[in-house]
Amino acid sequence: MKIFIDPGHGGKNPGAIGPNGLHEADVNLDIGLKLGRILSNWGYEVDYSRTTNTTVTLSERARLANQWGADYFVSIHCNSNVNPEANGTSTYFYRKGIIAESFALTVNNSLIRQIERKDLGIFSANFAVLRLTRMPAILVETAFISNPYEANLLATNTFRQNCAVGIANGIAEFTT
Repeated sequence: MKIFIDPGHGGKNPGAIGPNGLHEADVNLDIGLKLGRILSNWGYEVDYSRTTNTTVTLSERARLANQWGADYFVSIHCNSNVNPEANGTSTYFYRKGIIAESFALTVNNSLIRQIERKDLGIFSANFAVLRLTRMPAILVETAFISNPYEANLLATNTFRQNCAVGIANGIAEFTT
């Protein structure tokens, strides 16, 4: 089973920046690498859109996953909102009624159980990395980097590890 991990943003695009100065790209990369280690230890084949702080376009991320022949695509992100009180976890998929919707629900539920944040649910979205991939693809918004409390959580190794464990458990639950 081949899982393609896409740590969102990177390089010239830091993503959202938290009130504590935390860059989304750095958090996404750390969670993505932790997720990859877990999945590799469980016998999954893993590849990444990036393993360092480099710029990768959205279409390139999808192309890499398609070219590699991934079975599943998981993009890792932190949410952000102009309202600093916005909080919680959500997961996106491209179209209703396809396997990615069930995949998103399984991973989202597993992540919620692991990190104990508010469940915002799963949503259909026309994101390039979801639309351009040829395998079931999801985009996980772990927590709000714009929320001071959640930004402080995202700054900790323990919370990031728990995010990786929650996502990994959801992948395993869905694919076995």
